[in-house]
Parts: sequence; C-alpha cells; structure tokens
Amino acid sequence: MTRRHLPPLNPLRNFEAAARCGSFARASAELHVTPAAVSRQVIVLERYFGTPLFIRHANVIELTAHGAALLPSVTAALDMLDEGARSIPRAGGTAVSLCTYQGFLMHWLIPRMARFREAHPEIDLHLISAAKPQEFDDAHADITIKYGSVVGEGHLNRPILPDIIVPACSPGLANDDRYPLPPIENLAHHTLLRSRYRRLDWPSWLKVAGAEIVAPRQEITFRESGLANHAASQGLGVAIAQRLLIENELASGRLIMPFDTALRRADDIWMSVAQERGAQSRVSLVCDWIEREATDTVNGFGWKFSPSTANTEQPVHLDKT
Repeated sequence: MTRRHLPPLNPLRNFEAAARCGSFARASAELHVTPAAVSRQVIVLERYFGTPLFIRHANVIELTAHGAALLPSVTAALDMLDEGARSIPRAGGTAVSLCTYQGFLMHWLIPRMARFREAHPEIDLHLISAAKPQEFDDAHADITIKYGSVVGEGHLNRPILPDIIVPACSPGLANDDRYPLPPIENLAHHTLLRSRYRRLDWPSWLKVAGAEIVAPRQEITFRESGLANHAASQGLGVAIAQRLLIENELASGRLIMPFDTALRRADDIWMSVAQERGAQSRVSLVCDWIEREATDTVNGFGWKFSPSTANTEQPVHLDKT
C-alpha cells in the first residue's frame, strides 16, 4: 500500500472550523480553545502548503482561492470520520454532546463550566455552536438548547429559561448631561445597538414601553448579540439585550438597565433531549445540572419563571439590582 502524505490533521480541523464559522473567535468557541490557538493551527497549515489560506480582516476572515479549493475535501473527510465514529458504540463512554447558540455558549454556559467540572468531573461535555435549524439537525447532539422545542417524535422537551429582553447601556451613557436615561424619549438622541438575527427586539420593546414613535439618532447592527452588548459596555450606544446573557456585565457595573420595562418574548428557551439518550445516566446528570443553573438564573431576575402558555409577548418586571 502506498504511504499516504497527509497534512497535519489538527490544523486541518481548525482550518475547517474557521472557514465554516467565518472567524477565529467563533471557531474557538466551537473547539474550546482560544482564537489565538486556532490562528496558530491555521498558520501551521499555511506553512505546510506554502500559501495563505485566509485573508485576515479586522473581525472576519475570508478564504483565499487556495483555501476555497481545499475546504470541500477537508469538510468531506471530517464528515466521513464523524460518521464512522458515530457508528461505533462507546461502551462506558463519558462524553455528552450539547448544541446551542454561540451567544448562549459564550455568555451563559461557559461561565458556569467550572461548576460543572467540579460537580461532574467524570463527564466530558462536548459543546457545539449552531445558528440555523439545519446546523442544529446536523449536530446530532445528545442535548439541544434553542428557542422552542425540537419538533418531531423521539425528543423529550422542556422549557428552562424565558427569553427576556431589556435595554442596557453603560452607566456613563445613562448619566449623560444632556440626554440622560430615563426618560425614554431621550433614546431618540442615542445610538441603538442590535443583533442581525434579532431585528425585531427593539421595535417590540419600544411598543410595550409605549415609545413606538421614538426615532433613534443612529442604529448599528452587529452579527452577534454579544458584540452589541460589548459595544454598549464601552459607551457606544444602548443595546437591546437578552437579560440572561448580560449577567456578568450587570454584576460588574459595566452595564445597567436604565428602564423598568422588560419584555418577555413569546418563545421560551427549551432543552431537548434525544429520547433514546435521555435515559443514559450521564445525559440525565447534565440535564439536571442545566435545569438547576437555569433556576438560579431566573431567581436572580427577581422574577418567578413559569413556562409560556400563550404565543404572545408580555411586559414583565425584573429586579434591576
């Protein structure tokens, strides 16, 4: 048999993740390493081929012609490896896979991972990020956390968190000498920050707050809600934020909620488990831990969570401390 001359495999995995995610930062969240580590692995591969595979921009990356030519074969090879690995049962295995949104991973789940490792050092938790429905389907994860339940037979679904949105900004912006917040009318003199995938959050909140006629001075749309929240913490504007994703920023004082009105979106955040896997003790342990953390999160809102029974949005009162 002819000896294979293969590129280094770990750099190939990092290259594929970076190309699929569109940035080293998003790939790092999926691979559970730092963005710098992903970049270094890609550089190893670029040195192996002697040519750049990405064009680096400020916040995103773009495949070169050589990178675009390489990607399909790498993706196909990794998919075949994944399929082959899944076909072999792991007797006594300790891994549990969980798929959810990148923002939820970075701002809710990962900050709690130290507690999980302390409670369950025997379980290897494999975290997968997804944004589109097909990406959730392709993950074939043991546990899925997303807006709404997984449709179809064979899944155990339970709502674990409400999707509550609130305006958030830096203390300095809220205490602006000319246009402090509140009153709500002063939003017209500030920049509103939003996420590309949550375009209706600001209009929905303004409606329940009775301020539909407020026209902001400027709007900035970010790809990820985490970026909008970070921009708000730097005083660049007022973000419309998911309350559960700004816990650390509120605790540190980098962000405050300047208004009393919060809006609960119609869809709750659900945890769905493949039925045949839910009976596995390690999967059950992860689900129980997530539910405990979710309960603690809602208790921190100063508000009692009960699953949504109506497909309507509603204002709620939150503890602003």
